[in-house]
Amino acid sequence: MKVALYGRSPKQDDIIYVQKLISEIEQRNSYVIIHKSFYEKIKDKISFSKPYKTFTNKEDLEEGVDIIFSLGGDGTLLDTLPIMGNSEIPILGINIGHLGFLTSVGREGISNLLEELEAKNYNIGNRSILKVDDKNVEIKDKYALNDICLRSAKAGELLDISIFIDDEFLATYTADGVIVTTPTGSTAYNMSAGGPIISPQSPCIGITPICPHNLTFRPIIISDTSNIRLEVNESFEEIIIYIDSQCTTVNAPFTVDIKKAEFNVKLIRMDTQSFFDAIRKKLMWGTYIRRG
Repeated sequence: MKVALYGRSPKQDDIIYVQKLISEIEQRNSYVIIHKSFYEKIKDKISFSKPYKTFTNKEDLEEGVDIIFSLGGDGTLLDTLPIMGNSEIPILGINIGHLGFLTSVGREGISNLLEELEAKNYNIGNRSILKVDDKNVEIKDKYALNDICLRSAKAGELLDISIFIDDEFLATYTADGVIVTTPTGSTAYNMSAGGPIISPQSPCIGITPICPHNLTFRPIIISDTSNIRLEVNESFEEIIIYIDSQCTTVNAPFTVDIKKAEFNVKLIRMDTQSFFDAIRKKLMWGTYIRRG
């Protein structure tokens, strides 16, 4: 099995796990395929027993790569989307970060990970992503696996954000901002803002106001075939638009169109895990915290 590695800068305590993973890859391959920036960050901390090849984008990857390993947390996995785009190569998140809803394997699973993959003890899920119509936004990467968020650039200032669904006016939210989320992103900022948790395979998009001034403004779920338009009409208002982990500042009046992208991201989840299992464990559902 030919895999490629992507990561950020691991903590010193996690170097042992990075070394273990690379050693496992080397046992099964004649060389290691690793993202160039990740290699530069670990080359003085890791011992390589086999040659290595680097890549910076999907065009650099040689044919035959089966899986991309994203080594870190959910943020690291999100960073792989601009790199891999519509390559169709499945991504496996290995969690050496924090909460890790997107990641499928923890530190303890690294030692037998390659064996489990070779035995095909995993599932590949197609995750929908959002696309920004970038004619009004100067931003490099216009796809979001988690969410797209619109907020005022000035802390504490409310925005009047008019929302249209398939050109039909929904409402004008007076709020700190608004989140447009995929089902995958529903457990991220959306959940913190009071939005619903959505099962990953649900064919829908969520829209959640952030701290709305009017408490009757509630999150809403719409079909993922819908086109969404957000409008801010105040003149000279500075707005920040977040597309997953990247952001840019724009000036009002401002309009942005959002819809489901024409391709999916393939995420690997091991057979021993499920979305509902992750919800129970990571959010401690059913745990009586008051017990000692």
